[in-house]
Amino acid sequence: MTTIVFGLFGLIVGSFLNVVVLRHGVRSTLGRSGCMSCGTQLRWYDMIPVVSWLALGGRCRVCRARVSFQYPLVEAATAVGFGFIGASSLPMFSQIIGGIILALLICIAAYDMLHTIIPDEWAYAFAGLALLFQFLVPHIGSFSTWMVLAGPLTALPLFALWFFSHGRWMGLGDAKLALGIGWLLGPAEGLFAVFGAFIVGGVVSAPLLVVSSEWWRRIVQKFTPTQTSRNLVWGFTMKSEIPFGPFLILSCIILWFSSINGIDPLQALGLLPS
Repeated sequence: MTTIVFGLFGLIVGSFLNVVVLRHGVRSTLGRSGCMSCGTQLRWYDMIPVVSWLALGGRCRVCRARVSFQYPLVEAATAVGFGFIGASSLPMFSQIIGGIILALLICIAAYDMLHTIIPDEWAYAFAGLALLFQFLVPHIGSFSTWMVLAGPLTALPLFALWFFSHGRWMGLGDAKLALGIGWLLGPAEGLFAVFGAFIVGGVVSAPLLVVSSEWWRRIVQKFTPTQTSRNLVWGFTMKSEIPFGPFLILSCIILWFSSINGIDPLQALGLLPS
């Protein structure tokens, strides 16, 4: 029952997170929501998380403009994440802090996807809450000097990439995000989360490069020699800027949820002795 309640609450929180992401630095989060294209204020039945987007086919009811897939994706991800937190054996107060951390991470991932930048205030808030979480959940690992150093140690590789490349290979915001990841997971799992993010990034980026290649263009033209073929060829190259924050966050969340449910991911993968 707790899992369902947390999941349903996550749907509502996810809807609010979309507002936060889209209005951050632009205008207040207060006020009625409206269509981004025609400005029509939305009715309550047009704002039911996930359901309204599906019922309207991802379009505005009035002007029929497309509504970003970000809306249901953020709502569904928040609901699933809250459900996992509700299913854990954490004390209620720790679950609440965990929910706030998860909401922040989802906001950061969505904003980074839109703008390829991570707001400093969000990264620092996450880092502070991650450090607090270690006090609240002692069964994850004893709070020690190593835990304090976990943040800087996890951020160090990404900071080095940013420093030596003068920001061409990695943004400084990713290093700031890694600071909180280290404090949330600990030194070993924090570094593993960074390593895992590079793997996830590679798995995602490789298909994008394939469907953007000249080879792919010639293939699809043979089957759809129309405008459809041109739509099926994307524009990514090795120099395209792809946000790294979402990969870091996905890797972090997988390891974090494993830890709060009593699973040591490094032992499960055979990287540490049982």
